[in-house]
Amino acid sequence: MIVNFFTILLYKYTKPNAPCHPSQFKDCLVTIFRDKIAFLPCVYKCKKALIDLDILERQVPITEDNPEKSKKGLYRIKDNFIEFWFKFVYPNKNFIETDNATFVMNKIKTNWVSRHIAYVYKDICQEKMWQLNAEKKLPFCFDKIGRWWNNNMEIDIVAYDSAGKDILFGECKYTNEPMDTDVFYALLEKERAVTWKKDNRREYFIFFSINGYTEQMKALANARNDVLLYE
Repeated sequence: MIVNFFTILLYKYTKPNAPCHPSQFKDCLVTIFRDKIAFLPCVYKCKKALIDLDILERQVPITEDNPEKSKKGLYRIKDNFIEFWFKFVYPNKNFIETDNATFVMNKIKTNWVSRHIAYVYKDICQEKMWQLNAEKKLPFCFDKIGRWWNNNMEIDIVAYDSAGKDILFGECKYTNEPMDTDVFYALLEKERAVTWKKDNRREYFIFFSINGYTEQMKALANARNDVLLYE
């Protein structure tokens, strides 16, 4: 039932001239989701079709000079519903099909925030950034925004003016506790690894926290003119 549902879904959204049979898409997405894209030949055949279907996207660190040729590209399942399916339904299909739904629901509840909602929240924060940009509520107007990463670290938001020297670094936290100053100091360390105009840039910091901020974090932001806090 679980596999059939997904195949039917892909049949519905697959174009007639797609290079892959819809049944292959699931196998390709499973491989991508498990970070084994290099080991399955059908991924190369199907990935463009999956991108055209708005199911898959290729991301590179936002400051890459030549994104199309970057070797740092990562493929990400773009559709939140399908990503949920791969995180919680597909790995537990045997339990679901043998009527152990309560066990699966408990697993979902335990990991719902850390494995899914926290990532969706980061996308929402990026959308909020575009809104703030349009409303001119940021220190400068950016034209590039996205994630940044290397082999050791990741920054949730990097936004910059490609024609200028202003850059903004941000973190998004969907946690049960208010954000404390340790997040700021960790970001301060990470931004040093971003080489974009490193010797001649103006830096700002923005934070999004679903449960607000500690008094220490609020005091830190009030004492500086380069830190913005949003909830």
